Amino acid sequence: MATRAFGIVVIIVCALALAGCDASSFRDDPTDNSTRILGRRAWVVLTTDGGRRLVTRRSVRIERGDTALDVLAKVADVRLTPEGTIAQVNGEGGGALRTFGPEKAAWYFRADGIESIGVAPDRYRVQPGQSIWWDLRRYDIYERLPVAVGTFPEPLFSGWRDDARKLRIAHGRDFQQDAEYFRDSMFRPLEPDIVSLSGDDGVAGIGGEDSGGDAGETDLPVAVRRNRANLVIGRWEELRLDPNLIDLGLDPRTYGLTIWIEGTRVRRQDPDMEFSEELRDAEGIVWAATTDGEPDGTLVFVVTGITDEGVHAAARALRSGACQFYLACAVDRDGRVIR
Repeated sequence: MATRAFGIVVIIVCALALAGCDASSFRDDPTDNSTRILGRRAWVVLTTDGGRRLVTRRSVRIERGDTALDVLAKVADVRLTPEGTIAQVNGEGGGALRTFGPEKAAWYFRADGIESIGVAPDRYRVQPGQSIWWDLRRYDIYERLPVAVGTFPEPLFSGWRDDARKLRIAHGRDFQQDAEYFRDSMFRPLEPDIVSLSGDDGVAGIGGEDSGGDAGETDLPVAVRRNRANLVIGRWEELRLDPNLIDLGLDPRTYGLTIWIEGTRVRRQDPDMEFSEELRDAEGIVWAATTDGEPDGTLVFVVTGITDEGVHAAARALRSGACQFYLACAVDRDGRVIR
């Protein structure tokens, strides 16, 4: 596990160098992050409001048997209720006070980007190299937020609790170079498949999955395969033809999408927002989800947009680390993240 984790770090560093970015591409961090991930260590990240505010990010040494709650206590002051649930972290807990009382909010944790709903933090054993991301967020707007883009390239490497699936990179017209860049700069150790969405046998998801071929495979060029981890790059009007993606786009809150495309416009609704808002300058977005809304489902990362320039810009932002610790990411045509 440690070897894998160190390899991932090296891959990320190399990808950043190839992308021509530097440390300034990452969000400001108020803590000292000089410690390298060596030996039995893990990252611990604290944010609020679905990642909108970064509180701390630290590498900590883990002992055998350490849980998600244990590593949290190594970087913050944790107060528990008599029942053993988390009441406060660094004095923060619950939601902001409103006219009719406090908002419904609680601390949730993610392991390598996947939210661990239903798993008690004092039961989840942390593995070396993992990123344990704690976030204080409302739970009345979104019941669940299964996958976040903020720890990319995880969880595409490790999957759900180390149940990794072979990576498949599907791309739309004019985005082959973006797909190949992800393969060569970040995912070469995984030997991912690269597939075009257009071809003689169909377009995008028309036809969907069938029972033909090995392990339910089909020659039809679909955007998402259920027995794969999926990275999909293309204009939304092309990607949405895939039957595994169209439902996510039509019902984003159910699937935990905080940024999505509605018609020809980009909209956002973070966990602390009562209503969605239009992002007028956004042309590209990155979001992650599972096809059934469950953390152990088919994993899908989508790099898309309303213009070709927006899709390319979103791909650059994801590669450079500009989307770090965000649930989803929206960018303008120059690749600047819209906060």
